[in-house]
Amino acid sequence: MGKSHVPLTGGCLCGTIRFQSDEAPVQGYYCHCTMCQRSYGGFFSATLRVPGRSFKFTKGEPKSYRSSRFATRSFCADCGSPMPFQFDASQDVWIKIGTLDHPEDWPMTDGAAWGPSQHTFVGSKIAWEQLGDHLPQMQEYDNELSKFLSAT
Repeated sequence: MGKSHVPLTGGCLCGTIRFQSDEAPVQGYYCHCTMCQRSYGGFFSATLRVPGRSFKFTKGEPKSYRSSRFATRSFCADCGSPMPFQFDASQDVWIKIGTLDHPEDWPMTDGAAWGPSQHTFVGSKIAWEQLGDHLPQMQEYDNELSKFLSAT
């Protein structure tokens, strides 16, 4: 891995929304909950958690909606790209790694130099999906949710 790009920058597919984090991510998450599956349209959502104090939208404003009793998600109203989201119990912001200008800077692999990553809510993963990357796995949904949020 070469020099990491900080500030992190990214945005939506059509360019209407742009954002920036002036600090590096603190952790990576592959979330397998059914909300992330539906919101992202895939097996899981790959996100990086950045300190909320360092995050800002630099162009446009996403449309937000209450996706659950504990989180607010956002997306570009023009192209539909998922944008960063927040849990109520945290000041931090979760950025979809695919929306970054340089996702290659932040490998979500075991032993990555920049920081740790993990699988969350694997009890909700699609049954035939196989995880073989040796990252830590949070198994339960409801029981683990409170631990996940209290750790942020």
